Amino acid sequence: METIIKDYISQELVRDPELLPLADEASLLDSGILDSLSLLQLVVFLEERFAITVGDADLLPENFASVNTICAYLRAREPEKQAAHG
Repeated sequence: METIIKDYISQELVRDPELLPLADEASLLDSGILDSLSLLQLVVFLEERFAITVGDADLLPENFASVNTICAYLRAREPEKQAAHG
C-alpha cells in the first residue's frame, strides 16, 4: 500500500525533483506537495484505487500529512468498508 501511494504521489503530484525520493514520513503539506487541488487529485486516486469513499469530514490535514498517515487512514477504513457491504 505504501509503495502504491508513494509512487502515485512521486509521479503525479511532486513538482520539485529535489523532494524525491519521497520518505514515508515526509510531510506532504509542509513540503508543499499537497495543496487543495493536489489533495483532491489524491483523494480521487485513493477512492478509485482502494474502493473507498472519502467523506468531507475525513478531509483533514492529519489524514493526509504523509504517506504513513494516508496508509493508517486507509487501514482504519478497511473494516468499515467490509461492514458496509456485508
